[in-house]
Amino acid sequence: MSEQEEKALAALEADDAEDEEGYEQHSVRTFLAGLAIGALVGAGVALLFAPQSGSDTRRAVSRRAKHLAREARDRYDDVKDNLRRARREKESEDATD
Repeated sequence: MSEQEEKALAALEADDAEDEEGYEQHSVRTFLAGLAIGALVGAGVALLFAPQSGSDTRRAVSRRAKHLAREARDRYDDVKDNLRRARREKESEDATD
C-alpha cells in the first residue's frame, strides 16, 4: 500500500471515529430529553389523577416548595459560614508563619 493510500485510510478511520462519537453524544442527549419529557408528563398525569382537590394540591405543592427553598437557604448559609471559617483559619495560619 502506498503512503498516499495509507494517509487516506487513516483520514477515513479518523472521520469514522468522529462520526461514532457524535452519534453517541446525540443518543445520550436524546435519551435525557426523553427522560425529562416523560418525567414532566408523569408529574402532570399524577396531579390530574390525584385523590385531592386542585386547591389542596396547589397548597401542598406551595408548602413543599417553600420548605425546599428554606432548606436550600439554610444549606447555602452553612456553606458560606464554613467558607468564612476556613478563610479565617487560613489567614491566621499565614499570619503565624
